Amino acid sequence: MRTTNYNPSPLEVNFAKAFKDLTPQLESRIEGGKVVNIESIHDADNPMVIFKLEDQEGDLHEVVVQIIQRPDAIVN
Repeated sequence: MRTTNYNPSPLEVNFAKAFKDLTPQLESRIEGGKVVNIESIHDADNPMVIFKLEDQEGDLHEVVVQIIQRPDAIVN
């Protein structure tokens, strides 16, 4: 299937949603940390899932996962 719209593409949006849905599995692998908030931005050119994390000392951190699909002509 050729992608005709990359801003964002349906594949990028669906991948970002799936990544957010994996939060419980991701959180179980964060040693000494927990997810305290998640923000999803699906309508941006490159969708993002922003995780707010808290470490063992109670410090807050932010991790941004940005989904970027390369044009079909580049992928081999």
